[in-house]
Amino acid sequence: MPCSRCRECHDRGDKFCIYCGEILSYPRSGCDKCQECIQNGDTYCRYCGKRLVPFPDGTCDRCRESRARGDVFCRYCGRKLKDDENPLMFIGFIVGMVTVALLISILLFEYCVALWGIPQVLPNISNYGSTLILVTPWIVDIATFDGVLSQIYYILLIIAITLVIGTLLYKAAGPCRDLFNGDTKKIRETALFEVPVLFASLYICEFVFVLILTAMGVSVDSLPDRDTWIWMYELLEASVWEEVITRILLIGLPMVIIGLAYKKEGKSSWKYLLGGFGFNRTVIVLIFISAFIFGAGHLNNWGWWKFFPTFAFGLITGYLFSKYGVYATIAMHFMTDYMSAESWLLGTESPVACALLMMMVSIACIPYVFIYVRKGVLALRDIFTQSNGLK
Repeated sequence: MPCSRCRECHDRGDKFCIYCGEILSYPRSGCDKCQECIQNGDTYCRYCGKRLVPFPDGTCDRCRESRARGDVFCRYCGRKLKDDENPLMFIGFIVGMVTVALLISILLFEYCVALWGIPQVLPNISNYGSTLILVTPWIVDIATFDGVLSQIYYILLIIAITLVIGTLLYKAAGPCRDLFNGDTKKIRETALFEVPVLFASLYICEFVFVLILTAMGVSVDSLPDRDTWIWMYELLEASVWEEVITRILLIGLPMVIIGLAYKKEGKSSWKYLLGGFGFNRTVIVLIFISAFIFGAGHLNNWGWWKFFPTFAFGLITGYLFSKYGVYATIAMHFMTDYMSAESWLLGTESPVACALLMMMVSIACIPYVFIYVRKGVLALRDIFTQSNGLK
């Protein structure tokens, strides 16, 4: 390449002309870092090493190694990988968030109705009394009390629901902030997202199941006619106490005993009592046992048909208990049992507005039924073909 002043040739890489001292310039068609010439097809500059062409899609943005479809972390440097989301999955996420917004609003409405009912329930509960039960799967009464003890017990139930809803919202606060910053993945792994979506998925399945039974001539009984305050109390109690005796006692406590017996984590095994420990083979077996006992416990008051929806409900709440903790299962149970809150507040025969909202979001969440069934089948396959360790 000749010098622009004296036209003498110089060697590649010279910065000054050795004949006249002129500062040498290089064509801009070369490397934009060192200005050296490049040849067609060069991927890197042969003089400074700068990459000349963009990295292809499907590579880690740190080490630029290739990755396989479905990888969450780079197998070479460990960096979390960013995936372009499938448009259909994004639409599903939008449907899920609409479901969350509507059903969490209904949950908060139900909670307000529970608070509204305190003046009605508290004066009457002392004479009505309370009974604590166990499900074996037969119903066994273990304690009966009335008077001030019943009133204290009722207040404790209200406090429990308050703590549950507060925990549900508090644990989702961080992922919600990330959602506004464009990260849609963290919110999906919260109880705030999964509880409403699973509720809607179960709701549509149970609706179709009841329609089939009705078409077959099977009598599907509804709740008997009783004073409103009694239902407000008994369904509030069921939302909390039934989760204690079927999820904590049948899943959490056995996991604590196993942890203590095998001395895996010593005294810290007690953290398993309230759930949120993940999944392994033992947990899956306990979830199915708990769901079976929970479903069988509803046979006496409802009939044989109630076993199937309550068994499915037990599987879902067992999943929520193991993944998030007992607060998620109580929230799910309370949302389900207090579906009549609108009729209690307004004095109508049925909760028309809430039922219509639930039906709309449940129909929209039909794809989630298949998504969760597929995830469950794949998870069971993976768990029972791999080592038995908590995840």
